[in-house]
Amino acid sequence: MATAALSRDSLIFLDPDGLKVVHVNAAGQKHLADAKSVMRPGTEIKQLLAYLAKNGEFTDGDAVGAVRNALAAISSGTHSELPAFRLGKIPFVWHCDEGPSGTIALVLRDVGRAQELAKALADHKTFIQHLIDVLPTPVYLKNRDGVLTRCNGAFAELFGLGTEDAIGKRMADFAPKSLAKTVGELEAPLRDKEGQVRDEISFAIADQECVALFAASTLKGPSGAIAGTIGSLIDVTSLKKAQAEVAEASQRLTELLESAPIGVGISKRDSGVFRFFNTTFAKMLGIEDEKEPSDAILLSERYREKSLKDMDALGELQDVEIRLRRPNMADARWLKTSIEPLSFEGEEAVLWWTSDITKQKHAARELQNKANNDELTGLANRARFMQKLDQCENVLRGTDTPAAIFILDLDGFKQLNDTQGHAAGDWVLVETGKRLKRAARRAEEVARLGGDEFTLLFLNKGGEKEMSAVADAILAEMSQPFVWEGHDCGISASIGLSVFDGGSCDMSEQLRRADKAMYEAKAAGKAQYCLYSPALEPDLHGD
Repeated sequence: MATAALSRDSLIFLDPDGLKVVHVNAAGQKHLADAKSVMRPGTEIKQLLAYLAKNGEFTDGDAVGAVRNALAAISSGTHSELPAFRLGKIPFVWHCDEGPSGTIALVLRDVGRAQELAKALADHKTFIQHLIDVLPTPVYLKNRDGVLTRCNGAFAELFGLGTEDAIGKRMADFAPKSLAKTVGELEAPLRDKEGQVRDEISFAIADQECVALFAASTLKGPSGAIAGTIGSLIDVTSLKKAQAEVAEASQRLTELLESAPIGVGISKRDSGVFRFFNTTFAKMLGIEDEKEPSDAILLSERYREKSLKDMDALGELQDVEIRLRRPNMADARWLKTSIEPLSFEGEEAVLWWTSDITKQKHAARELQNKANNDELTGLANRARFMQKLDQCENVLRGTDTPAAIFILDLDGFKQLNDTQGHAAGDWVLVETGKRLKRAARRAEEVARLGGDEFTLLFLNKGGEKEMSAVADAILAEMSQPFVWEGHDCGISASIGLSVFDGGSCDMSEQLRRADKAMYEAKAAGKAQYCLYSPALEPDLHGD
Protein backbone atom coordinates (compact mmCIF):
# COMPACT_ATOMS: atom_id res chain seq x y z
CA MET A 1 0.00 0.00 0.00
CA ALA A 2 2.95 2.34 0.68
CA THR A 3 4.25 1.78 -2.86
CA ALA A 4 0.77 2.28 -4.30
CA ALA A 5 0.50 5.60 -2.48
CA LEU A 6 3.48 6.97 -4.42
CA SER A 7 2.71 5.36 -7.78
CA ARG A 8 1.88 7.68 -10.67
CA ASP A 9 -0.43 5.07 -12.13
CA SER A 10 -3.94 4.66 -10.79
CA LEU A 11 -4.08 1.49 -8.70
CA ILE A 12 -7.23 -0.28 -7.48
CA PHE A 13 -6.84 -3.38 -5.31
CA LEU A 14 -9.70 -5.90 -5.19
CA ASP A 15 -10.62 -8.75 -2.84
CA PRO A 16 -10.41 -11.87 -5.10
CA ASP A 17 -13.36 -13.57 -3.39
CA GLY A 18 -16.03 -10.89 -3.77
CA LEU A 19 -14.27 -8.59 -6.30
CA LYS A 20 -14.82 -5.71 -3.89
CA VAL A 21 -12.60 -2.64 -3.67
CA VAL A 22 -10.00 -2.92 -0.91
CA HIS A 23 -7.86 0.15 -1.61
CA VAL A 24 -7.52 2.95 -4.18
CA ASN A 25 -4.25 4.90 -4.26
CA ALA A 26 -3.98 8.69 -4.40
CA ALA A 27 -3.40 8.74 -8.18
CA GLY A 28 -6.56 6.69 -8.72
CA GLN A 29 -8.59 9.00 -6.49
CA LYS A 30 -7.31 11.97 -8.48
CA HIS A 31 -7.59 10.55 -12.02
CA LEU A 32 -10.98 8.94 -11.36
CA ALA A 33 -12.37 11.63 -9.10
CA ASP A 34 -15.70 11.69 -10.96
CA ALA A 35 -16.15 8.00 -10.17
CA LYS A 36 -15.22 8.23 -6.48
CA SER A 37 -18.72 7.22 -5.40
CA VAL A 38 -18.12 3.70 -6.80
CA MET A 39 -14.53 3.31 -5.66
CA ARG A 40 -15.02 3.29 -1.90
CA PRO A 41 -13.70 0.23 -0.01
CA GLY A 42 -16.36 -2.48 -0.05
CA THR A 43 -17.82 -1.45 -3.44
CA GLU A 44 -18.10 -4.26 -6.00
CA ILE A 45 -16.10 -3.86 -9.23
CA LYS A 46 -19.38 -4.32 -11.12
CA GLN A 47 -20.48 -0.88 -9.93
CA LEU A 48 -17.30 0.76 -11.25
CA LEU A 49 -17.68 -1.03 -14.59
CA ALA A 50 -21.32 0.03 -14.79
CA TYR A 51 -20.22 3.62 -14.16
CA LEU A 52 -17.61 3.41 -16.93
CA ALA A 53 -20.17 1.90 -19.33
CA LYS A 54 -22.48 4.83 -18.67
CA ASN A 55 -20.02 7.72 -18.46
CA GLY A 56 -16.93 6.56 -20.40
CA GLU A 57 -16.10 6.07 -24.07
CA PHE A 58 -14.50 2.76 -25.02
CA THR A 59 -12.16 2.46 -28.01
CA ASP A 60 -14.25 -0.14 -29.83
CA GLY A 61 -17.48 1.79 -29.19
CA ASP A 62 -19.31 -1.15 -27.58
CA ALA A 63 -19.42 -0.14 -23.90
CA VAL A 64 -21.54 -3.13 -22.81
CA GLY A 65 -19.32 -5.64 -24.55
CA ALA A 66 -16.17 -3.94 -23.30
CA VAL A 67 -17.41 -3.99 -19.71
CA ARG A 68 -18.43 -7.65 -20.01
CA ASN A 69 -14.99 -8.58 -21.34
CA ALA A 70 -13.30 -6.54 -18.63
CA LEU A 71 -15.29 -8.29 -15.87
CA ALA A 72 -14.45 -11.72 -17.27
CA ALA A 73 -10.74 -10.86 -17.44
CA ILE A 74 -10.70 -9.42 -13.91
CA SER A 75 -12.56 -12.44 -12.52
CA SER A 76 -9.85 -14.74 -13.86
CA GLY A 77 -7.32 -13.09 -11.50
CA THR A 78 -4.51 -13.42 -14.04
CA HIS A 79 -2.60 -10.82 -16.05
CA SER A 80 -4.91 -9.44 -18.75
CA GLU A 81 -5.04 -6.31 -20.86
CA LEU A 82 -8.43 -4.59 -20.53
CA PRO A 83 -10.40 -2.53 -23.11
CA ALA A 84 -9.08 1.04 -23.30
CA PHE A 85 -11.46 3.91 -22.55
CA ARG A 86 -11.70 7.67 -22.14
CA LEU A 87 -13.22 9.23 -19.02
CA GLY A 88 -13.78 12.93 -19.43
CA LYS A 89 -10.71 14.29 -21.20
CA ILE A 90 -8.36 11.57 -19.97
CA PRO A 91 -7.68 8.47 -22.12
CA PHE A 92 -6.77 5.34 -20.13
CA VAL A 93 -5.14 2.02 -20.93
CA TRP A 94 -5.35 -0.53 -18.17
CA HIS A 95 -4.71 -4.12 -17.22
CA CYS A 96 -5.31 -6.47 -14.29
CA ASP A 97 -2.67 -8.47 -12.49
CA GLU A 98 -1.92 -10.16 -9.16
CA GLY A 99 -1.66 -7.62 -6.36
CA PRO A 100 -0.04 -7.73 -2.92
CA SER A 101 -1.37 -10.00 -0.15
CA GLY A 102 -3.41 -12.08 -2.61
CA THR A 103 -5.40 -9.13 -4.02
CA ILE A 104 -6.20 -8.40 -7.68
CA ALA A 105 -4.60 -5.17 -8.92
CA LEU A 106 -6.13 -2.92 -11.59
CA VAL A 107 -3.43 -0.65 -13.09
CA LEU A 108 -4.79 2.35 -15.05
CA ARG A 109 -2.41 4.55 -16.96
CA ASP A 110 -3.11 7.99 -18.35
CA VAL A 111 -2.19 7.44 -22.03
CA GLY A 112 -1.31 11.06 -22.50
CA ARG A 113 0.98 10.90 -19.51
CA ALA A 114 2.45 7.61 -20.73
CA GLN A 115 3.24 9.17 -24.09
CA GLU A 116 5.00 12.04 -22.36
CA LEU A 117 7.07 9.56 -20.37
CA ALA A 118 8.00 7.64 -23.51
CA LYS A 119 9.15 10.83 -25.16
CA ALA A 120 11.15 11.77 -22.07
CA LEU A 121 12.71 8.30 -22.11
CA ALA A 122 13.80 8.76 -25.70
CA ASP A 123 15.13 12.24 -25.00
CA HIS A 124 16.91 11.39 -21.76
CA LYS A 125 18.99 8.27 -21.44
CA THR A 126 19.09 8.67 -17.67
CA PHE A 127 15.31 8.84 -17.30
CA ILE A 128 14.99 5.26 -16.06
CA GLN A 129 17.35 6.07 -13.23
CA HIS A 130 15.30 9.12 -12.34
CA LEU A 131 12.17 7.01 -12.47
CA ILE A 132 13.31 4.30 -10.11
CA ASP A 133 14.91 6.83 -7.80
CA VAL A 134 11.51 8.27 -6.83
CA LEU A 135 10.20 4.85 -5.83
CA PRO A 136 10.37 3.94 -2.15
CA THR A 137 10.51 0.28 -3.15
CA PRO A 138 14.04 -1.15 -3.62
CA VAL A 139 14.42 -1.56 -7.42
CA TYR A 140 17.40 -2.72 -9.49
CA LEU A 141 18.29 -3.58 -13.11
CA LYS A 142 20.78 -6.27 -14.09
CA ASN A 143 22.34 -7.23 -17.39
CA ARG A 144 22.47 -10.83 -18.58
CA ASP A 145 25.70 -11.37 -16.66
CA GLY A 146 24.01 -10.48 -13.37
CA VAL A 147 25.80 -7.14 -12.96
CA LEU A 148 23.73 -4.23 -11.60
CA THR A 149 23.36 -1.51 -14.23
CA ARG A 150 20.88 0.61 -12.31
CA CYS A 151 19.39 0.69 -8.79
CA ASN A 152 17.62 3.25 -6.66
CA GLY A 153 18.59 4.60 -3.29
CA ALA A 154 16.10 2.38 -1.46
CA PHE A 155 17.80 -0.75 -2.83
CA ALA A 156 21.30 0.46 -1.94
CA GLU A 157 20.22 1.53 1.55
CA LEU A 158 18.88 -1.95 2.19
CA PHE A 159 22.52 -3.09 2.31
CA GLY A 160 23.97 0.06 3.87
CA LEU A 161 25.41 1.35 0.58
CA GLY A 162 25.13 4.37 -1.67
CA THR A 163 23.76 3.97 -5.19
CA GLU A 164 27.18 4.42 -6.79
CA ASP A 165 28.62 1.70 -4.50
CA ALA A 166 26.18 -0.92 -5.79
CA ILE A 167 26.05 -0.16 -9.54
CA GLY A 168 28.56 -2.19 -11.53
CA LYS A 169 28.68 -5.03 -8.99
CA ARG A 170 27.00 -8.37 -8.53
CA MET A 171 24.67 -8.89 -5.55
CA ALA A 172 27.07 -11.50 -4.22
CA ASP A 173 29.64 -8.72 -3.78
CA PHE A 174 27.62 -6.90 -1.08
CA ALA A 175 24.43 -8.83 -0.21
CA PRO A 176 24.20 -11.79 2.18
CA LYS A 177 25.21 -15.00 0.41
CA SER A 178 21.88 -16.69 1.04
CA LEU A 179 19.97 -13.75 -0.46
CA ALA A 180 22.27 -13.47 -3.50
CA LYS A 181 21.96 -17.20 -4.13
CA THR A 182 18.15 -17.22 -3.80
CA VAL A 183 17.71 -14.19 -6.08
CA GLY A 184 20.14 -15.63 -8.62
CA GLU A 185 18.26 -18.94 -8.75
CA LEU A 186 14.91 -17.17 -9.16
CA GLU A 187 16.21 -14.85 -11.89
CA ALA A 188 18.09 -17.49 -13.90
CA PRO A 189 15.16 -18.54 -16.13
CA LEU A 190 14.37 -14.87 -16.92
CA ARG A 191 17.69 -14.37 -18.71
CA ASP A 192 16.89 -17.05 -21.27
CA LYS A 193 13.13 -16.73 -21.67
CA GLU A 194 10.74 -13.85 -21.18
CA GLY A 195 8.73 -14.07 -17.96
CA GLN A 196 8.34 -12.91 -14.43
CA VAL A 197 8.66 -14.36 -10.96
CA ARG A 198 7.28 -13.52 -7.50
CA ASP A 199 8.18 -15.08 -4.19
CA GLU A 200 8.52 -14.41 -0.49
CA ILE A 201 12.10 -14.86 0.64
CA SER A 202 13.93 -14.77 3.97
CA PHE A 203 17.44 -13.61 4.67
CA ALA A 204 19.56 -12.10 7.43
CA ILE A 205 21.29 -8.71 7.45
CA ALA A 206 23.56 -7.87 10.39
CA ASP A 207 22.15 -10.84 12.34
CA GLN A 208 18.62 -9.56 11.86
CA GLU A 209 16.13 -11.89 10.23
CA CYS A 210 14.31 -10.20 7.35
CA VAL A 211 11.42 -11.16 5.07
CA ALA A 212 10.88 -9.57 1.66
CA LEU A 213 8.51 -9.85 -1.28
CA PHE A 214 10.70 -10.45 -4.33
CA ALA A 215 9.51 -9.74 -7.87
CA ALA A 216 11.51 -9.78 -11.10
CA SER A 217 10.79 -9.60 -14.84
CA THR A 218 12.71 -10.04 -18.05
CA LEU A 219 14.17 -6.74 -19.30
CA LYS A 220 14.33 -6.23 -23.09
CA GLY A 221 16.56 -3.95 -25.05
CA PRO A 222 15.52 -1.60 -27.90
CA SER A 223 15.86 -4.47 -30.38
CA GLY A 224 13.50 -6.65 -28.38
CA ALA A 225 16.22 -9.07 -27.30
CA ILE A 226 16.56 -10.04 -23.64
CA ALA A 227 18.94 -7.57 -22.05
CA GLY A 228 18.71 -8.64 -18.43
CA THR A 229 16.29 -8.44 -15.53
CA ILE A 230 14.51 -5.82 -13.46
CA GLY A 231 13.64 -6.68 -9.91
CA SER A 232 12.42 -5.33 -6.59
CA LEU A 233 12.64 -6.28 -2.94
CA ILE A 234 9.92 -5.05 -0.59
CA ASP A 235 10.86 -5.46 3.05
CA VAL A 236 7.83 -6.90 4.86
CA THR A 237 9.63 -7.86 8.05
CA SER A 238 7.55 -5.44 10.14
CA LEU A 239 4.36 -6.62 8.47
CA LYS A 240 5.20 -10.26 9.14
CA LYS A 241 6.05 -9.43 12.72
CA ALA A 242 2.74 -7.60 13.09
CA GLN A 243 0.88 -10.55 11.56
CA ALA A 244 2.61 -12.89 13.97
CA GLU A 245 1.70 -10.64 16.89
CA VAL A 246 -1.92 -10.52 15.75
CA ALA A 247 -1.98 -14.31 15.41
CA GLU A 248 -0.42 -14.65 18.86
CA ALA A 249 -2.93 -12.21 20.34
CA SER A 250 -5.74 -14.10 18.67
CA GLN A 251 -4.43 -17.35 20.11
CA ARG A 252 -4.17 -15.80 23.58
CA LEU A 253 -7.72 -14.49 23.28
CA THR A 254 -8.95 -17.93 22.22
CA GLU A 255 -7.14 -19.55 25.14
CA LEU A 256 -8.56 -16.94 27.50
CA LEU A 257 -12.11 -17.56 26.23
CA GLU A 258 -11.59 -21.31 26.53
CA SER A 259 -10.59 -21.01 30.18
CA ALA A 260 -13.22 -18.38 31.05
CA PRO A 261 -15.74 -19.38 33.76
CA ILE A 262 -18.52 -17.76 31.71
CA GLY A 263 -19.94 -19.39 28.59
CA VAL A 264 -19.17 -17.64 25.30
CA GLY A 265 -20.78 -18.57 21.97
CA ILE A 266 -21.15 -17.04 18.51
CA SER A 267 -24.09 -18.07 16.32
CA LYS A 268 -25.02 -17.16 12.76
CA ARG A 269 -27.84 -14.64 12.78
CA ASP A 270 -29.81 -16.22 9.94
CA SER A 271 -29.66 -19.91 10.88
CA GLY A 272 -28.69 -19.76 14.56
CA VAL A 273 -25.94 -22.37 14.06
CA PHE A 274 -23.05 -21.84 16.46
CA ARG A 275 -19.75 -20.99 14.72
CA PHE A 276 -17.79 -20.81 17.97
CA PHE A 277 -18.27 -21.71 21.62
CA ASN A 278 -15.90 -22.29 24.50
CA THR A 279 -15.79 -25.34 26.74
CA THR A 280 -17.83 -23.70 29.51
CA PHE A 281 -20.62 -22.85 27.04
CA ALA A 282 -20.61 -26.41 25.63
CA LYS A 283 -20.92 -27.93 29.11
CA MET A 284 -23.73 -25.57 30.13
CA LEU A 285 -25.78 -26.51 27.06
CA GLY A 286 -24.68 -30.15 26.88
CA ILE A 287 -23.48 -29.81 23.27
CA GLU A 288 -19.94 -31.23 23.59
CA ASP A 289 -20.62 -34.08 21.16
CA GLU A 290 -23.17 -32.42 18.85
CA LYS A 291 -22.52 -31.42 15.25
CA GLU A 292 -23.63 -27.90 14.30
CA PRO A 293 -25.73 -27.16 17.42
CA SER A 294 -27.94 -24.09 17.11
CA ASP A 295 -29.49 -21.53 19.42
CA ALA A 296 -32.81 -23.37 19.08
CA ILE A 297 -31.55 -25.21 22.19
CA LEU A 298 -32.06 -21.96 24.11
CA LEU A 299 -34.82 -20.10 22.25
CA SER A 300 -37.99 -21.16 20.51
CA GLU A 301 -38.43 -19.83 16.98
CA ARG A 302 -41.00 -17.24 18.09
CA TYR A 303 -39.01 -16.05 21.11
CA ARG A 304 -35.81 -15.97 19.05
CA GLU A 305 -37.37 -13.57 16.56
CA LYS A 306 -38.59 -11.32 19.38
CA SER A 307 -35.22 -11.43 21.16
CA LEU A 308 -33.34 -10.40 18.00
CA LYS A 309 -35.73 -7.49 17.44
CA ASP A 310 -35.25 -6.34 21.03
CA MET A 311 -31.47 -6.73 20.63
CA ASP A 312 -31.51 -4.56 17.50
CA ALA A 313 -33.64 -1.92 19.18
CA LEU A 314 -31.52 -1.75 22.35
CA GLY A 315 -28.12 -2.54 20.87
CA GLU A 316 -27.93 -5.58 23.18
CA LEU A 317 -30.20 -7.75 25.31
CA GLN A 318 -29.01 -8.32 28.86
CA ASP A 319 -29.65 -10.81 31.65
CA VAL A 320 -32.37 -12.95 30.08
CA GLU A 321 -33.12 -15.93 32.34
CA ILE A 322 -33.68 -19.23 30.53
CA ARG A 323 -34.71 -22.58 32.04
CA LEU A 324 -32.97 -25.37 30.13
CA ARG A 325 -33.87 -29.06 30.39
CA ARG A 326 -32.42 -31.41 27.76
CA PRO A 327 -32.71 -35.21 27.48
CA ASN A 328 -29.09 -35.71 28.53
CA MET A 329 -29.48 -33.57 31.66
CA ALA A 330 -30.40 -35.10 35.00
CA ASP A 331 -31.89 -31.83 36.26
CA ALA A 332 -33.02 -28.58 34.71
CA ARG A 333 -30.58 -25.67 34.63
CA TRP A 334 -31.17 -21.96 34.90
CA LEU A 335 -29.00 -19.78 32.64
CA LYS A 336 -28.58 -16.01 32.60
CA THR A 337 -27.85 -14.92 29.04
CA SER A 338 -26.94 -11.67 27.29
CA ILE A 339 -26.75 -11.28 23.51
CA GLU A 340 -25.41 -8.60 21.20
CA PRO A 341 -24.90 -8.25 17.43
CA LEU A 342 -21.47 -9.13 16.03
CA SER A 343 -19.71 -9.40 12.69
CA PHE A 344 -17.87 -12.73 12.59
CA GLU A 345 -15.78 -13.85 9.62
CA GLY A 346 -17.67 -11.50 7.32
CA GLU A 347 -21.15 -12.64 8.40
CA GLU A 348 -23.82 -11.19 10.68
CA ALA A 349 -23.68 -13.08 13.96
CA VAL A 350 -24.88 -13.01 17.57
CA LEU A 351 -22.52 -13.04 20.55
CA TRP A 352 -23.77 -14.97 23.60
CA TRP A 353 -22.56 -14.46 27.17
CA THR A 354 -24.02 -17.15 29.42
CA SER A 355 -23.65 -18.02 33.10
CA ASP A 356 -25.19 -20.87 35.11
CA ILE A 357 -27.42 -19.46 37.88
CA THR A 358 -28.98 -22.78 38.91
CA LYS A 359 -27.48 -22.65 42.41
CA GLN A 360 -28.65 -19.06 42.89
CA LYS A 361 -32.15 -20.03 41.75
CA HIS A 362 -32.29 -22.95 44.17
CA ALA A 363 -31.00 -20.77 46.98
CA ALA A 364 -33.61 -18.10 46.22
CA ARG A 365 -36.33 -20.73 46.13
CA GLU A 366 -35.15 -22.13 49.45
CA LEU A 367 -35.23 -18.67 51.00
CA GLN A 368 -38.72 -18.15 49.60
CA ASN A 369 -39.82 -21.46 51.07
CA LYS A 370 -38.40 -20.52 54.45
CA ALA A 371 -40.19 -17.19 54.28
CA ASN A 372 -43.56 -18.80 53.41
CA ASN A 373 -43.43 -22.20 55.08
CA ASP A 374 -43.26 -23.39 58.63
CA GLU A 375 -39.77 -24.78 59.14
CA LEU A 376 -40.86 -27.60 61.43
CA THR A 377 -43.98 -28.99 59.70
CA GLY A 378 -43.48 -27.79 56.13
CA LEU A 379 -47.00 -26.32 56.17
CA ALA A 380 -47.73 -22.73 55.22
CA ASN A 381 -46.78 -20.30 57.98
CA ARG A 382 -48.87 -17.44 59.38
CA ALA A 383 -47.52 -14.87 56.87
CA ARG A 384 -48.35 -17.04 53.87
CA PHE A 385 -51.80 -17.93 55.25
CA MET A 386 -52.72 -14.29 55.88
CA GLN A 387 -51.53 -13.40 52.36
CA LYS A 388 -53.74 -16.18 51.02
CA LEU A 389 -56.72 -14.78 52.92
CA ASP A 390 -56.17 -11.32 51.39
CA GLN A 391 -56.05 -12.80 47.90
CA CYS A 392 -59.20 -14.81 48.42
CA GLU A 393 -61.04 -11.84 49.88
CA ASN A 394 -60.41 -9.85 46.69
CA VAL A 395 -61.60 -12.74 44.52
CA LEU A 396 -64.67 -13.71 46.54
CA ARG A 397 -66.01 -10.30 47.50
CA GLY A 398 -69.58 -9.81 46.22
CA THR A 399 -70.03 -13.45 45.11
CA ASP A 400 -72.11 -16.27 46.63
CA THR A 401 -69.19 -18.73 46.61
CA PRO A 402 -69.15 -20.75 49.88
CA ALA A 403 -65.99 -20.70 52.00
CA ALA A 404 -64.87 -21.83 55.44
CA ILE A 405 -62.04 -21.22 57.89
CA PHE A 406 -61.02 -23.85 60.47
CA ILE A 407 -58.88 -23.23 63.54
CA LEU A 408 -57.54 -26.29 65.33
CA ASP A 409 -55.81 -26.25 68.72
CA LEU A 410 -54.20 -29.30 70.32
CA ASP A 411 -55.51 -30.45 73.71
CA GLY A 412 -52.87 -31.53 76.25
CA PHE A 413 -49.93 -30.13 74.31
CA LYS A 414 -48.50 -28.00 77.14
CA GLN A 415 -48.56 -30.95 79.53
CA LEU A 416 -46.79 -33.10 76.93
CA ASN A 417 -43.96 -30.58 76.60
CA ASP A 418 -43.66 -30.35 80.39
CA THR A 419 -43.57 -34.12 80.96
CA GLN A 420 -41.87 -35.60 77.89
CA GLY A 421 -39.92 -32.64 76.54
CA HIS A 422 -39.90 -30.51 73.43
CA ALA A 423 -38.70 -33.34 71.19
CA ALA A 424 -41.98 -35.14 71.81
CA GLY A 425 -43.88 -31.87 71.29
CA ASP A 426 -42.12 -31.24 67.96
CA TRP A 427 -42.93 -34.77 66.81
CA VAL A 428 -46.61 -34.26 67.65
CA LEU A 429 -46.69 -31.00 65.67
CA VAL A 430 -45.16 -32.68 62.60
CA GLU A 431 -47.54 -35.64 62.91
CA THR A 432 -50.51 -33.25 63.24
CA GLY A 433 -49.52 -31.56 59.97
CA LYS A 434 -49.45 -34.93 58.20
CA ARG A 435 -52.86 -35.93 59.60
CA LEU A 436 -54.46 -32.64 58.61
CA LYS A 437 -53.23 -33.06 55.03
CA ARG A 438 -54.69 -36.55 54.88
CA ALA A 439 -58.04 -35.64 56.40
CA ALA A 440 -58.46 -32.36 54.52
CA ARG A 441 -57.07 -33.11 51.08
CA ARG A 442 -59.52 -30.69 49.47
CA ALA A 443 -58.37 -27.72 51.54
CA GLU A 444 -57.13 -24.65 49.68
CA GLU A 445 -54.47 -24.12 52.34
CA VAL A 446 -53.31 -25.85 55.54
CA ALA A 447 -51.13 -23.73 57.82
CA ARG A 448 -49.55 -23.62 61.24
CA LEU A 449 -50.32 -20.26 62.81
CA GLY A 450 -47.86 -20.79 65.64
CA GLY A 451 -47.36 -22.97 68.71
CA ASP A 452 -49.93 -25.78 68.61
CA GLU A 453 -52.49 -23.82 66.61
CA PHE A 454 -53.34 -24.80 63.01
CA THR A 455 -55.76 -23.42 60.44
CA LEU A 456 -57.40 -24.59 57.20
CA LEU A 457 -59.10 -22.71 54.38
CA PHE A 458 -61.78 -24.17 52.09
CA LEU A 459 -63.16 -22.49 48.97
CA ASN A 460 -66.25 -23.65 47.11
CA LYS A 461 -66.29 -27.04 48.84
CA GLY A 462 -69.79 -26.80 50.28
CA GLY A 463 -71.74 -25.20 53.13
CA GLU A 464 -72.20 -26.03 56.81
CA LYS A 465 -73.21 -29.65 56.18
CA GLU A 466 -70.14 -30.45 54.08
CA MET A 467 -67.77 -28.56 56.36
CA SER A 468 -69.16 -30.35 59.43
CA ALA A 469 -68.36 -33.64 57.70
CA VAL A 470 -64.79 -32.43 57.12
CA ALA A 471 -64.52 -31.46 60.80
CA ASP A 472 -65.66 -34.97 61.79
CA ALA A 473 -63.03 -36.49 59.50
CA ILE A 474 -60.31 -34.36 61.07
CA LEU A 475 -61.40 -35.28 64.59
CA ALA A 476 -61.42 -38.96 63.63
CA GLU A 477 -57.84 -38.63 62.37
CA MET A 478 -56.75 -36.72 65.44
CA SER A 479 -58.39 -39.22 67.79
CA GLN A 480 -55.89 -41.89 66.77
CA PRO A 481 -53.24 -42.20 69.52
CA PHE A 482 -50.04 -40.14 69.23
CA VAL A 483 -47.45 -42.68 70.42
CA TRP A 484 -43.99 -41.30 71.18
CA GLU A 485 -41.29 -43.76 72.23
CA GLY A 486 -43.94 -46.28 73.27
CA HIS A 487 -46.04 -43.83 75.29
CA ASP A 488 -49.41 -42.33 74.35
CA CYS A 489 -48.97 -38.57 74.34
CA GLY A 490 -52.59 -37.96 75.36
CA ILE A 491 -53.23 -35.50 72.53
CA SER A 492 -56.59 -34.55 71.04
CA ALA A 493 -57.84 -31.52 69.13
CA SER A 494 -60.49 -28.83 69.46
CA ILE A 495 -61.78 -27.25 66.26
CA GLY A 496 -63.68 -24.04 65.58
CA LEU A 497 -65.01 -23.26 62.11
CA SER A 498 -66.74 -20.39 60.43
CA VAL A 499 -68.70 -21.05 57.25
CA PHE A 500 -69.69 -18.07 55.06
CA ASP A 501 -70.14 -16.96 51.46
CA GLY A 502 -68.34 -14.40 49.33
CA GLY A 503 -70.84 -11.70 50.07
CA SER A 504 -69.58 -11.49 53.64
CA CYS A 505 -65.97 -12.40 53.22
CA ASP A 506 -64.22 -10.10 55.67
CA MET A 507 -61.50 -12.68 56.24
CA SER A 508 -60.18 -11.13 59.44
CA GLU A 509 -63.64 -11.27 60.92
CA GLN A 510 -64.20 -14.86 59.79
CA LEU A 511 -60.84 -15.87 61.26
CA ARG A 512 -61.87 -14.28 64.56
CA ARG A 513 -65.18 -16.15 64.48
CA ALA A 514 -63.44 -19.49 63.89
CA ASP A 515 -61.15 -18.73 66.83
CA LYS A 516 -64.16 -17.91 69.01
CA ALA A 517 -65.80 -21.20 68.01
CA MET A 518 -62.61 -23.12 68.82
CA TYR A 519 -62.57 -21.76 72.39
CA GLU A 520 -66.23 -22.75 72.72
CA ALA A 521 -65.26 -26.31 71.69
CA LYS A 522 -62.56 -26.39 74.38
CA ALA A 523 -64.97 -25.01 76.97
CA ALA A 524 -67.49 -27.70 76.04
CA GLY A 525 -65.07 -30.50 76.88
CA LYS A 526 -62.40 -30.53 74.14
CA ALA A 527 -61.83 -33.18 71.43
CA GLN A 528 -64.80 -31.79 69.44
CA TYR A 529 -65.66 -29.10 66.95
CA CYS A 530 -67.92 -26.06 67.16
CA LEU A 531 -69.55 -24.28 64.23
CA TYR A 532 -69.73 -20.55 64.73
CA SER A 533 -73.20 -19.01 64.97
CA PRO A 534 -74.38 -15.57 66.11
CA ALA A 535 -75.72 -17.21 69.26
CA LEU A 536 -72.14 -17.57 70.49
CA GLU A 537 -71.91 -13.76 70.77
CA PRO A 538 -75.35 -12.42 71.76
CA ASP A 539 -73.90 -9.04 72.65
CA LEU A 540 -72.71 -8.58 69.05
CA HIS A 541 -75.79 -10.00 67.38
CA GLY A 542 -78.55 -9.01 69.79
CA ASP A 543 -80.68 -7.51 67.05
